[in-house]
Amino acid sequence: MPLRFYNTVAYCFMPGDGLRGHLLSNVKTFLLLAFIFAALFTAIVLAFAWVFTAAVPYAPSWAGIAGLLIALALLDVLVIARIYRMYKAADIGDVTTLKSLNSLGWAIVALLFAGLIPGIMLILAHGTIEKLE
Repeated sequence: MPLRFYNTVAYCFMPGDGLRGHLLSNVKTFLLLAFIFAALFTAIVLAFAWVFTAAVPYAPSWAGIAGLLIALALLDVLVIARIYRMYKAADIGDVTTLKSLNSLGWAIVALLFAGLIPGIMLILAHGTIEKLE
């Protein structure tokens, strides 16, 4: 597998892969970063939900906050599942499945509910996936 250097970063290309391999590697990187930061954000939200749930016997008014945090964590899990399916499609080179899962709406949902970085990474991946043939 020959290495080509592009902007001082080594990309691995299969022979005859061309631009498609480069775009898929970019998409995989964007999706991996989105997955990591969304999972980190979900872990933090669940930790806060646990703290607020533990405090409910002492401050019952915090039960609503704990419920909202749990609902936010459930939305985050849905976003993480979507990102994972997209990453697996990009990993095996299934452009048809990747394009069917590509949605700007999910990127905005990730931006609002799963943190800033996962949303931005999904928006960047959306533009790159649109360029794939």
